[in-house]
Amino acid sequence: MTGVLGIQFDSHKEQLEKAKHQEAKEAEGDDLQLHLTLPEGREETIAAKLGQTVQYTKAVLHERFDVPIDKQTLLFEGRPMLDPLSLADCKGITCGGHNLITVQVSN
Repeated sequence: MTGVLGIQFDSHKEQLEKAKHQEAKEAEGDDLQLHLTLPEGREETIAAKLGQTVQYTKAVLHERFDVPIDKQTLLFEGRPMLDPLSLADCKGITCGGHNLITVQVSN
């Protein structure tokens, strides 16, 4: 929309869409690497976003390595990682660090 002085203004809807997009981008967080030790001892590395949840990370592991989501326990520095938390909430996980995650599978 153009104002009286010829200045271009975004509509309310456009402003809202821009704000939602920016918020979603910020919520994703920065890129990081997770170094995994899988149950059979195999080591893998996956890319992740600091803002993604532990539960989403488990879904990625299920998809990539066929580890059942409901049987997974993820450990970082010996501490269980809780599903509703983001990776940013897990003390010690950093974008530049060596984020070693142990994947345990219960029977």
